Amino acid sequence: MTLRKKVLFVDDDPLLLETIQETMADMAGKWDMTFLGSGRAGLDAFREAPFDAVVSDLWMPGMNGMEFLQAVQAQYPGTLRFILSSSTDRDLAIQLVERAHQFLSKPCNPAYLKTVVHRALTLGGQVNNEAAKELVARIAQLPAVPALYQEINTLLASDRATMADLSRVIDQDPAMTAMVLKLVNSAFFNLRHTVSSPSEALPFLGIELLKSLVLAHGLFNQVGSFGIPGFTIDQLWQHSLAVAGMARRIAEAEGLGSVRAADFFTAGILHDVGMLILASRFPGEYARALAISLDQGSDLESAECHVFGATHGEVGSYLLGLWGLPAPIVQAAAWHNHPRCQEAGGFTPTLAVHAANALCAPASPHEIFVRQTLDRDYLAEAGLIHRLEAWSEAGL
Repeated sequence: MTLRKKVLFVDDDPLLLETIQETMADMAGKWDMTFLGSGRAGLDAFREAPFDAVVSDLWMPGMNGMEFLQAVQAQYPGTLRFILSSSTDRDLAIQLVERAHQFLSKPCNPAYLKTVVHRALTLGGQVNNEAAKELVARIAQLPAVPALYQEINTLLASDRATMADLSRVIDQDPAMTAMVLKLVNSAFFNLRHTVSSPSEALPFLGIELLKSLVLAHGLFNQVGSFGIPGFTIDQLWQHSLAVAGMARRIAEAEGLGSVRAADFFTAGILHDVGMLILASRFPGEYARALAISLDQGSDLESAECHVFGATHGEVGSYLLGLWGLPAPIVQAAAWHNHPRCQEAGGFTPTLAVHAANALCAPASPHEIFVRQTLDRDYLAEAGLIHRLEAWSEAGL
């Protein structure tokens, strides 16, 4: 029997709470829901039994939503956090991006709210290891490549830095890319379309907001070292950048313009973000997973499941999904090694990243990447196996 997920809704507007409760009525079989009028009441409810997800209003008397979610994040890091607000103060976005997994604007369609929460809770079901799931849920910032961190800070300190300069640097780093896309796709910008690349995002963000994110809030943490002998963050970066470039060239070879091809680059740069999380946060355990895979000749994901109960694809897609990134990018993180598991068929970012992974394998900076295999049967079923030679030539 599957246990019902516990979901808490907090808002000082009783009419809104009543509307949300009516809309969520059909979820009673899946969710155990609580509706409360203040942050303090919410914390009292948490002390009785933690919740899987919490949706909070921002502006409430006494304890506001930011203070409430900050307490939840500190005491119950495994809880998924959503915040509702009618505020358009973009400086506030800098603070909220570290407190909530997603920001939703008010008035918020209750049906849409239900979809967002349901999707996030469903994504959590992919990760079976509670420690790994809790880790992902509490991460507000991903580790960044130190050299690129220094480069962007140098650019930001220069009066001559342009959006194009910043975009070129951010484009190369998984942490920067993920966080920029998380923020620009939030309700603060209220865009009519989903932004999938840093070059498209930066004009909306602006240099000043980016400076605040980088300098004031330490958005791009430096890792320095994984602490894993023979496996470095620079090797993972080199691999991710190579796959991203190859995925973009594959997309261009299939006739996609530069704008759409940029989405494939983003999918490539983020496809192994779960590996970045696991290796940086659990270096001892991840070193063991690498050793099992290399010594026993098993695939990396089987070794990760043995150690963590989850793969880097599951963990990475879970985090990117919580942040509300576009579905094709989330799916590429989840299924780049198993493209036939994706929902969509045909030529997708997942397929391109899968092919790019294999085509880049011979020149990979670490043995674990050299062993990438290509699902030729899937490419044949998609009617694209004959394009392999053209894709390989496009990468030269």
